[in-house]
Amino acid sequence: MKWQDRGIIVSIKKYGESSLILNLLTEFHGLHAGLVRNSISKKNRNIYQIGNICNVEWTGRLEEQLGYYKSETENSISHNIINNSLKIDLLMSISTLISVFLADRQVNSTLFIETLNLINYLNNRGKYWLSNYIKWELILLSELGFGLDLKVCAVTGLKDDLSYVSPKSGRAVSKKGAGKWKNKLFLLPNFITKDNENTEDKNELINAIKITTFFLNRYGASIGLKLPDVRDRFTNKLDILESYNQ
Repeated sequence: MKWQDRGIIVSIKKYGESSLILNLLTEFHGLHAGLVRNSISKKNRNIYQIGNICNVEWTGRLEEQLGYYKSETENSISHNIINNSLKIDLLMSISTLISVFLADRQVNSTLFIETLNLINYLNNRGKYWLSNYIKWELILLSELGFGLDLKVCAVTGLKDDLSYVSPKSGRAVSKKGAGKWKNKLFLLPNFITKDNENTEDKNELINAIKITTFFLNRYGASIGLKLPDVRDRFTNKLDILESYNQ
């Protein structure tokens, strides 16, 4: 069997003395691993990095086998990411969430495109990379079947004055609908309800991270997995919201 695709490297594992097992989020074949022979060398150090986008050819006798990759780099992560420890942590969070939560070989072209767009945004020194990352986590939740419904109030059915998110239902709630229960709800940042809006506001970013953290933890618990430590390390850095725009 043989196929060709584009993929984003999300994990790398040494195999023997000279080979690597690459796990890629591919556009048309989902999360898919393959062995790259004779790939460990100084020359290849920058080729096989998490976050790199590759054009790959996979071959195997049977579809269920590990198989082999031949890989050509389409785009490498830039010095803008490599020289920023927070962006490195964010990239590791992206790759680990994908590796841990996605089922192998289930096609998810939407998540591939959104992940590709986010990595390109990071590479190009996009100003709102943290708010874009939070939106990516919301897309991940949606693709996992745990999407939030932030279009209308869960209580009144109206679209106006949406201010909170219910931790029970994952739905938006208006100020009027919240009533005396507002202290038990998450604050809803404006930017996550609008596709083309982003923010650098510290409080909005903190409130948004609280929401995605809660629901990612809930999803993990539903399948018997914990939220990856690398994601916690990233979001727990208190100075992240003071210096992320560097």
